[in-house]
Amino acid sequence: MCARPYVPIADYGMIGDCRTAALVSKAGSIDWCCFPHFDSPAYFAALLDRKRGGYFSITPVAPYRSEQHYLEDTNVLATVFSTASGVVRLLDCFSVASESVKNAQLWPNHEILRVVEGLRGDVELELRFHPRPNYGQRSIRMVRRGRLGLNCSDAENLLNLQLDLPASTLVLHVLATGTEAFARFSTHAGSRNYFSLIYDNEAPAVIPPLGQSAQARFEVTLAYWRQWIARCAYRGIYSASVRRSALALKLLTFAPSGAVVAALTTSLPEKIGGVRNWDYRYCWLRDAALTTRALVSLGFLEEASAFLSWLLHSTRLTWPRLQVLYSVYGEHRLSEVALPWLEGYEQSAPVRLGNGAAEQFQLDVYGEVLSAVWQLAEHVDRFDGETRTFILDLGRAVSELWRLPDDGIWEVRSGRAQHTHSKVMSWVAMDRVCKIARHFGWSAPLSHYEGVARSIRQAVEARGFSPRLNSYVRVFGGDELDASLLVLPLFGYCDASAPRMVSSCRAIGAGLSENGLIYRYTKVDDGLPGREGSFGICNFWRAENFARAGDIPRAKQWFERLLARENRLGLWSEEIDPRDNTFLGNYPQGFTHIGLINAAVSLEACQRGEQAKAA
Repeated sequence: MCARPYVPIADYGMIGDCRTAALVSKAGSIDWCCFPHFDSPAYFAALLDRKRGGYFSITPVAPYRSEQHYLEDTNVLATVFSTASGVVRLLDCFSVASESVKNAQLWPNHEILRVVEGLRGDVELELRFHPRPNYGQRSIRMVRRGRLGLNCSDAENLLNLQLDLPASTLVLHVLATGTEAFARFSTHAGSRNYFSLIYDNEAPAVIPPLGQSAQARFEVTLAYWRQWIARCAYRGIYSASVRRSALALKLLTFAPSGAVVAALTTSLPEKIGGVRNWDYRYCWLRDAALTTRALVSLGFLEEASAFLSWLLHSTRLTWPRLQVLYSVYGEHRLSEVALPWLEGYEQSAPVRLGNGAAEQFQLDVYGEVLSAVWQLAEHVDRFDGETRTFILDLGRAVSELWRLPDDGIWEVRSGRAQHTHSKVMSWVAMDRVCKIARHFGWSAPLSHYEGVARSIRQAVEARGFSPRLNSYVRVFGGDELDASLLVLPLFGYCDASAPRMVSSCRAIGAGLSENGLIYRYTKVDDGLPGREGSFGICNFWRAENFARAGDIPRAKQWFERLLARENRLGLWSEEIDPRDNTFLGNYPQGFTHIGLINAAVSLEACQRGEQAKAA
């Protein structure tokens, strides 16, 4: 099999079932999908190796133009192919349903449902099905099962592909790299063909029929997404982008536990051809407070509560130490290893599994966890005794740990330092534990915690601000700028209009920007070669700072310039190259979508003359 060219990251759409997800290219190819969960091994990994990775494509045989969009208010992806002879539409989704529907009828554990509709004229299409288990390391044996289609068994795992086509059109080819299914078929105006890919690792597997049954599952899926997003409370002028970001976040949610993964993918590079390639299919505590704020502000209290329940459960497993990240089930052993048989996206090696950041010490996570708990506290009557003890113990831990150097929010691999952002988040931790204890009337050493908070603030103001730069700085006593300091007003450490914050925002804008986009920090020795792109959420933090400082025109201008850089589907990657707007890093990136939602909500509140809520 000849290798195909790599697709730009921005030219992928995401589909999923809140347990796993897939990326579908504008060429109609599923190039990334892990089963059964986000962090499980990939069966389709052409995203990271076009020759070895495996894929599932449905594409016109003749030259074509294509465009993608989501069906309104859903996570059902439409790819429209236009050829000289006609137009055809490919609809892709994971079939999803409410628990009540699943309880009333048999429902597959995981089903990718693909629907091909002829819109105009006649179009010949080609289907290629080439699963490669364990990130392309192995081939898989295919067996015909009559009306049940193609059965692919991989140990206890089952992939089953049903095709709504005459049996004579399906031909199996055994290639040097494994087994591939191939078919050609034609569409005409008004025609509709269904393709169902089932994954299951339980027996017996549910393999529902195609035809009217498939159409029924498709319609249930449409209704599920539209009913879910109808709960969105945001009605502002940026509603389209906010609702799409909310739908993207929902796809990154692991329903069985409530965890929200940072991104769908692993090892999409922060620099093409470089080594800044990380596995983001886990849940970061640093995202906790901002994720909770986004969900609560949009009215998704059920998802916020589930996320915080996961957070409280998972962090108990490593107590008294809070780990930086956990798996979707709260597992904390996430050793980082490389996959040498994959060349990486655009030859950006190594491809990594796991994440070494799990072994780092990051003080800021204590503040982010306690800030998230405080947001939930305002919506519940009480916490149980175990949770109460856990929260108060977090406060005691921070009072003992805050003076230590740490690895910092950006997880640099050059050693620990006295990061200003980490100290501010330690202040947030002490502030929130006092708020929570007072809110519920708990007995706690509040005067001691308040004294620690004052000491932290004194240290930050004395050593974390540079009079020469007229800005807060990355590390105590240093002279390097850091975009993480834009969150100080977002967490209530200070007002966005405070003189030191205004000057810091100005300095970060001048010193860290290129072509209107913000980098995370001044290029320092962070332990890795090369430079990354502009970090998505930092740009939305700046927009929110303008809004909170009362500069609404500038906030809108900055925010709308950012929105002009989103891809055609309204999805965002981790980073953007300021030189050409190329998407970089893992995708879609939840942190960037969170930043967009929070900035839009704050901007709307500030325009109405209201005070934007802190994280």
